This record gives sequence, structure tokens and C-alpha cells, in this order.
Amino acid sequence: MRKRVALTLVLVVLVLSGCVATDNKGPITLTDDFDREIVLEEPAQKIISLVPSSTEILFALGVGDRVVGASDFCNYPEEALSITRVGGFDVPNLELIVSLEPDLVFAASLHKETVEALEGMGIAVLALDPQNIQEIYANIQLMAKAVGKKKAGEDLIKDMQERLAKVAETVATLKEAERPVVFYEVWYPGIMVAGEGTFIDEIITLAGGKNMAWGIPRWGNIQEEEILARNPDFLIHGYPDTDSSFFTAREGWEVVTAVAEDRIFFVNPDITSRTGPRIADAVEAFARILHPELFK
Repeated sequence: MRKRVALTLVLVVLVLSGCVATDNKGPITLTDDFDREIVLEEPAQKIISLVPSSTEILFALGVGDRVVGASDFCNYPEEALSITRVGGFDVPNLELIVSLEPDLVFAASLHKETVEALEGMGIAVLALDPQNIQEIYANIQLMAKAVGKKKAGEDLIKDMQERLAKVAETVATLKEAERPVVFYEVWYPGIMVAGEGTFIDEIITLAGGKNMAWGIPRWGNIQEEEILARNPDFLIHGYPDTDSSFFTAREGWEVVTAVAEDRIFFVNPDITSRTGPRIADAVEAFARILHPELFK
């Protein structure tokens, strides 16, 4: 009798301390970003991630050890580098994916054909396509539910929200004139920008700046003449193999304030392009660039 009581107490302690593998057991109904409904009999245990942001979220939720396959570009955290590679971001190796026998695959909007092919083979796939920070939070909640880590998902979102709130509180006293115009270049040549409704637009705004790509919906192109006319105060990019000369050498750009005053900055493209926990890193990095006096 005493042994039975002792065992019960141990189990209670394990549950309260979070040492149980998952938050729940049994069928789990999930609806992804394309309104597809997926039902898992239990929390996913063998996972393949075709998206770097999904890989980062899975590790942040504490289930990185369940990821049996990942895309060639899943490089964070460092532990992700040891996971079996299942091909490029846009063209995964279906044969290899099937051989790994996953019970869940995380995909993105560009994986339509892959999703259909895997579904045809009876493999569950969740397709995620967040467009803003609120949708990133929703994806984290969805993924946490899929792996039985609801509490870990809530904690992760809370941490992100608190970090962003701290930045917002710091820049809240800035006057409109103190919020610099920021040009974030996504692609060149054929200049692509992150316009209104994108998470990069949110990053710039939350960091105390104004996105130069106003009036441009989502991911669009802009002419060089328009950039010169809008005259950004800061130029931020994610090209790791370039320096300021990549911009200063462009004809006519010497009149742009960001160029003339040498306010051209590089940020890690992984934190600005991946819709995962490191979006908070991106906001903090932009805030330090735009307002170094406030973020020392």
C-alpha cells in the first residue's frame, strides 16, 4: 500500500514539474493556414520540417529530438545541423521523406505539390503561411498543440510578447519626426521591398521607424527613382557577402540620406525572413540600429 501511494506521489510530482513527455494524449484536430483539417491520433513523435522557421519553433518548444528530417536550410539552433537533410527548401526529396516514416510534416505555402503528394501517401502535413506577427503566434500555438506542448507554446509566445512590449515601451515617447524612414531591401536588382501587411513592415514599426515602402502591398517592387524621392534615413539589408559599396556605387544614390550619412546596416537575414521566435531578435536588432541612444 505504501509503495502504491509513493508511486502516485512521484507521478503527481512529475506532472507538476513538466517532466511528462506531452501535455495531452488522444486524437488532436488541427486546422492549418489553408483551412485543411488534420487529425493526429496522438502528439507527433516523428517530425519532418521543410521550413527553417518551423524547425526553430520545434526546438524552442523542446521537441527538437523528435525532428527526424529537415530541409537543407534548417541551420538553427546548432543542434539542427545534425538532422537528416531531406532536400532543398522548394524541392524536397519525397522518397527520403517517406523512408523516414514521419507521423507529421511541416510545410509552407510553396509546397503545394509536395503536400498533395505526401497526403496521397497517407502522411499528415501541416502547411503554414503566417503573414504577420499575430499569425506567427497562432502558428506557434498550432505547432505546440500538434506536439502536445501547449504550455511550452504559451510560454514561448509570452516571452516574445514581453520582449516586443519592452521595445514598444521604450520607443513610445518618440515624436513622429524622431521615427526615421527605413528602406529594407529584400532583393536587387529589380528592387523588391517588404510593403504594408508584411512582418518586416511590423518589425520596422515596432522598432521605432517608418517603412519606406508605404502604399506598396505586401512583397512588391519599387523603382529606383521612387526610392530617391522617398529619401530613406536608414538602409538595412540582409546580404551577408556585401558591404556599403553595394549601395554607394549605384548611380544617383549619393543623394539618399542613408548613403550620404553612411547609415547602411546589415542584419542577419535569418532573423528577418523566418517567421519564428527570432522575430523578437529582429525587432531588437532594428531598434538598436535606429535608436542606439535608447538601446545601449
